[in-house]
Amino acid sequence: MTMPEGPELKIMADYINQNCRHKIFNKSFHVQKGNNPEQFQLLNEFKVDAESFGKELIIRFYNGSVVHKISVFMGMSGNWLFTPTENWCDRKFTRMRLDTIDGYSLLLYGSYMGPKYRVGGFTGVKRGPDPTKDFTDFYNNVIHNLDKRLFDKPICEALLNQEYFNGIGAYLCSEIIGRLDLNPFEEARKVIKQSDKILSMCRDIPIDSYNLGGGEIKDWINPFGKSKIDGWLLFYGNKEVCYKQKFGSRNIWINKKFKNQSGL
Repeated sequence: MTMPEGPELKIMADYINQNCRHKIFNKSFHVQKGNNPEQFQLLNEFKVDAESFGKELIIRFYNGSVVHKISVFMGMSGNWLFTPTENWCDRKFTRMRLDTIDGYSLLLYGSYMGPKYRVGGFTGVKRGPDPTKDFTDFYNNVIHNLDKRLFDKPICEALLNQEYFNGIGAYLCSEIIGRLDLNPFEEARKVIKQSDKILSMCRDIPIDSYNLGGGEIKDWINPFGKSKIDGWLLFYGNKEVCYKQKFGSRNIWINKKFKNQSGL
C-alpha cells in the first residue's frame, strides 16, 4: 500500500483552491466514526485555501487579516471531495467537513490509516524544505547534515526520512534510485558525496509525477479524475525488472541485479 506523496498533496491543494477560490464558508465540523459531525467554529465566515509542503498540507481559514491554519497528514488513503452539502453522507469515512453559505461542502476523507489534522499544526514533527519549492534550502539541509547518523543508513532508507527528504515516499524513492542505477544498499552519505545528482532528482522526479497527474498506484485517486503516470513508472511495480524490499513500513522496488547485495 502506498500513501500520497509530495506530488499528490500538491494536486490536492490545486483541487481545493480551484473549487474554493470564490466560496464563502460559515461552518466547520470534525466528523466522528459513522459520519457523525461535531461542529467547531474558528471564524463565523471565512475563505479557504491550501498549500502543500512535501507530505504536509496546510489549510488556511481566513477572514481579512485573521488567519487560522490546519495541518493535515494524509495517511495512506486521505483525499478531498467538494460536493453539494445534501450529498455529503454519500462519502464514507469523512474526517472533516467545511460548509459554504451556498450549499456546498469540502470533505476530508479516508479509510484505512486515513488522514489526521490539527488546528495550529502538529507538534514534534520535523519536516525539511520541499525540494520542489525550496531546492536551495533542501540541498543545504542535506549537505550540511551528512555527519548525522541517518546518513549511515542505506540510501533507499535515508530517502524516506521526511526531516531531510520531505515529500519523497516509496514510489518516488524507487524511481529515483532506479533511474540513477544506484545500489540502493550503499551508505547514503557515500552516495551523496560521490554525486549530488540524487538531490536534483528529488526535485525533478516529483515535478514530473505532478505534471502527469500523480501516482494513482493503489488507494489514492486524482480528484480531477486524470493521471497519466502508469507509462512513466519504470521501476515501481515493475516485477520483470525489480523485486520488493521492505524498509520499515515501506516497500521499495529494487533492481534485481542488486538483490544479493542487501546484506539484510
